[in-house]
Amino acid sequence: MRMRAAVLVVIVVLVMTACSFSKPEVLPPPADTGPAPVYVAVGASETTGVGSDQPLRDAWTRVLHRTAMPAGSVMVNMGVPGSTVAQAITEQVEPTLAARPNLITVWLNVNDMTRGVSPAEYERQLESLLRQLRRSVSTRILVANTPPLDRLPAYQAGRLLGLPGPDVVGQLVAEYNAAIARAVQRTGSLLVDLHAVGMAARAAGTEPALVSRDGFHPSTAGHAAVAEAFAKVLRDSGPLAVAG
Repeated sequence: MRMRAAVLVVIVVLVMTACSFSKPEVLPPPADTGPAPVYVAVGASETTGVGSDQPLRDAWTRVLHRTAMPAGSVMVNMGVPGSTVAQAITEQVEPTLAARPNLITVWLNVNDMTRGVSPAEYERQLESLLRQLRRSVSTRILVANTPPLDRLPAYQAGRLLGLPGPDVVGQLVAEYNAAIARAVQRTGSLLVDLHAVGMAARAAGTEPALVSRDGFHPSTAGHAAVAEAFAKVLRDSGPLAVAG
């Protein structure tokens, strides 16, 4: 009897021990990390990834979001191929503001050039666009200027209609970039100097690799270079403010 009682006690202890180990662990709920940052891209065909091998992966906007935005952030691409600044004001501002972005990127210039918009009128329209996009002082707006155009294969082949000849295109680009710099400064936006990126690539002998087979849009490598230029300005400007 004593032996049986001892065995019974051992069995009971083992069962209780097994039960204690199989009891599911109750974990605390995950910490509330707050609302996700929202990034909205405003632009034209370059913004949608034209020229890259796989736009859904290689567009500079996608690369920027993937490499420079916080984990869990949301991206909305408002880019419309062929868009000018005036068209962006009409078509892209309202949905951009509806997304309540913390970061906005803007790259719009060559379509205005090819349609004969003067630097002065372009500056007026760009400033209007940037002011409308500024939903609050915490919304960060990054604005690209115009890369060098004079050695683009499409330009040299005469396929970029509306641009002046090689003797004056450089001056037009300089006037547009000066207009962009002034509009950026007056609206509290941040300048992304793609012209400097292009000239540095020219000096290094890598400029042709940044241009896609169509002779105009960035290649996959070009999109990566554009994304890095935006990312550097974003990093240098500090963490994004995300309102609750």
